[in-house]
Amino acid sequence: MRLKRVKKTKQEKKSYDISQSALYKTSSKLKLAAIFSLGVPEMLNSVGDYKRFEMTPKPDPFNTGKQPKKRWVQKPKGKLLAIHERILKLLRCVEVPEYMQFALKGTSYKKNAEAHLAGGMVATLDISNFFGSTSKSQVFNFFRDRLECPGDIAKIYAELVTCDDCIPTGSPLSPLLSYYSNKPLFDELSFLAKSLNLNFTCYVDDLTFSGAHISRGFLWQVEKIVRKYGHITASKKTRLFGIGVPKHITGTVIAEGALKVPNIRFRKIRLIKSALEGKSSNFGFSNVQLKYKLGGLLGEAAYLDSDFKSLADEYNKKVREINLVSLGGGEIYRPSPCTAELADDNFIPPWETE
Repeated sequence: MRLKRVKKTKQEKKSYDISQSALYKTSSKLKLAAIFSLGVPEMLNSVGDYKRFEMTPKPDPFNTGKQPKKRWVQKPKGKLLAIHERILKLLRCVEVPEYMQFALKGTSYKKNAEAHLAGGMVATLDISNFFGSTSKSQVFNFFRDRLECPGDIAKIYAELVTCDDCIPTGSPLSPLLSYYSNKPLFDELSFLAKSLNLNFTCYVDDLTFSGAHISRGFLWQVEKIVRKYGHITASKKTRLFGIGVPKHITGTVIAEGALKVPNIRFRKIRLIKSALEGKSSNFGFSNVQLKYKLGGLLGEAAYLDSDFKSLADEYNKKVREINLVSLGGGEIYRPSPCTAELADDNFIPPWETE
């Protein structure tokens, strides 16, 4: 009798205190280079090896909101990219406070919003040019003070992971590094929130507070603390949501104590659905591309609100039946009902209503 092979379950990596990290108390250039499996000259020669370019996001004709702006990107290359990836791998295993909701496994914009479901009032603030205003000296302080490296080693670390005296926008390390370089700021905001019985989370540069009562004076205190650490908030993006009104938090909406899909997503779904039905412009997209766009949006809706899960699953099952071979030429489809037919008879999707 042939024994069945038992598949090993992948063990989840445990997080540990930063003092247990391989980066902690790096005492010499030789030990620092060894962390990256490089020689000292190779490591030092990689400093500043970035590809710099201006990225122009492709405009999305179905997006009724603001279109993304052009931005300059600094992307590490070759050995420097490998160094950034190695530091990222080591920092990912370090324990972080509950308020930190990005750049790590188990964190997301959904969990960031869920932390504020019970809040009667919600305040949201955005730090302007967060990577660009996080200085090399703040990065240096993290390696010297938090990782307890000697000054000369902390300086090399800072030179390896910054570009033009700030955090590069195109590095996989940058989101997590932005947190650690600004941890004193986030810790002070967390302390302030707790002193007032408020909940606090950060999602990269988005700050969210919730609780029974939040005053305008509190927002002024937050802005003052942010300025203390060399940043400024985008005043036009600061919002204070009162009791009983929908609360917009980083790509989501909290309404009636539950997480909901923002209306802007539904408008986009309606536009794509209309294009598929030939009622409006397809802006040069093929039916195959439109179906995949719609499937992705339905999947995102299901991720935020389980009411849409069965609808998204059914639709995406049908999308997978598209004959992918036909993408290069004429488009051939297997029979597929439209989105509305996949829902229950009594269910009216929000994108069907105005």
